[in-house]
Amino acid sequence: MNDLTDLKQEIQKRIKGEVSTDNEVLEFHSRDTSIFKRRPQLVVFPHNSEDIEELVKIVNENKNKIKNLSITPRSGGTCMSGGTITDSIALDMKYFDKLKKFSKEDMYAVVEPGLYYRDFEKVADQNNVVYPSYPASKNICAWGGIVNNNSGGEKSLNYGKTQNYVEEVNMILRDGLLHNFKKISKSELDEKMKKEDLEGEIYRKAFDLFEKNDDLIKRSKPKVSKNSSGYNIWNVWDKEAQTFNLSQAFIGAQGTFGVMTDAKIKFVEKKKYEGMLVVFMESFDNLPQIINEVLKYKPESFESFDNYTFKLALKFFFAFSKLLGSNVVKMPFEFFPEFMLVLKNGVPKLILLVEFNENDKGIIDTNIMNLKKDLAKYKNVYMRQAKTDKDIEKYFAIRRESFNLLRQRIKNLKSAAFIDDIIVSPENLPAFLPKIYEILDSEKLLYTVAGHMGDGNFHIIPLMDLRKKTERDKIFRIADRVYELVLSFEGVITAEHNDGLIRSPYLEQEYGKDIYSIFKQLKDIFDPDFIFNPNKKIGVTKEFSESLIAED
Repeated sequence: MNDLTDLKQEIQKRIKGEVSTDNEVLEFHSRDTSIFKRRPQLVVFPHNSEDIEELVKIVNENKNKIKNLSITPRSGGTCMSGGTITDSIALDMKYFDKLKKFSKEDMYAVVEPGLYYRDFEKVADQNNVVYPSYPASKNICAWGGIVNNNSGGEKSLNYGKTQNYVEEVNMILRDGLLHNFKKISKSELDEKMKKEDLEGEIYRKAFDLFEKNDDLIKRSKPKVSKNSSGYNIWNVWDKEAQTFNLSQAFIGAQGTFGVMTDAKIKFVEKKKYEGMLVVFMESFDNLPQIINEVLKYKPESFESFDNYTFKLALKFFFAFSKLLGSNVVKMPFEFFPEFMLVLKNGVPKLILLVEFNENDKGIIDTNIMNLKKDLAKYKNVYMRQAKTDKDIEKYFAIRRESFNLLRQRIKNLKSAAFIDDIIVSPENLPAFLPKIYEILDSEKLLYTVAGHMGDGNFHIIPLMDLRKKTERDKIFRIADRVYELVLSFEGVITAEHNDGLIRSPYLEQEYGKDIYSIFKQLKDIFDPDFIFNPNKKIGVTKEFSESLIAED
């Protein structure tokens, strides 16, 4: 076998799912929501785990005959880093769309990677529970991306990220067999390491790697609250508790170790009431103090967006109102309070959304009242309380949807997600934010900034005309400056969106040679032949990634 036609026929003969080389299918799978384009040779739609197992075996049989033969899983296709595109076999997990188990009694579910979060959320809402680490893209993303990117979102401030809620993963590894990974005791680990199969080999090599480098790994842990950069090596070996949990290594690995077929995830009870204090800041003065004042009250979420985003919302308030389901008569009144605030005070520099959720409404009202008193002493601040669900949702709509709205209204400009997920400690924001704006404005970019203020995590997504080489040339030039700045503040270059093609070239700069070597060794333990999603995480150069930037 030495050509694409033979490969397609061989795969189709041995699996129940579909195999496609149709031009339209290949073109669709050449893009995600990143700035990159990479056309696969063929797309496989597996119907069950046996199909994936067989595909892995076929790749192993032919990897020496067909250059760079590999498998790249894809679920919702909403990755912003280019993590789901390939020039070999794209594995579309659309048939893995089942909610295999949902237990309100035990507060867990078993989800397949192609299950859209919105479909899971309907069941969760009916049972008055919530998976608190949902991303802002919850209406379009699927569970494969949530787990493989170690996603976070609005509620991560209080609840943490995906790594806190995944209890088990089932993975098909390079031997073409299904393996279960979860937290195990040291005695269970000892038994695993006695096995003579691939799983035994993996546990032996992985434990040796983590045990030898335990102190180095602990010292290298980023000093911020969220991280999706590199491999999740900090939650595998707990020497004090004597537990070993390789499932954590798969969280955020972007399918570079194997193919996930399902995951067991935890959820939490949903609280009955919500309330929000909206804080308008005329400058960045006193921002660390204001953040500390807010965090004292342990809000459910603490979000932000900038003056560019706010002006956009006021300019296109009809479109925002439509998102909220308002009619033409009510539309002007939806944004009346904001127009009056601007007339009285001018456009604020920064808007903070402080959301409280409790089972006792009185606690929310008391927290907001006391917080307003605490913030009243700052001269650059004014506030309003969003009391209704519709009013609260309006601010979250601005936070989530402003960028999409801008993209729809400006011709020839495309979203350019390449500095979209930086994080520094919140106390560094007053010094950090002006420097970021200085970089962006020096390059004459059109952009919006929004983020998770309580974590110091910001999403900056410029709009650019990527048909122009001069614009494409800006991407890594700006990324170099921004990431150097982030690292100088001991931050992390991606808190939620992961590395993919855009940030993998920076991992050695971010972590240093020793930790990067651990990443490489971990990849080698699971996938020495790079048959699972190559060109992500390990061995990626800026030149390679730059060559894949789409020109349309």
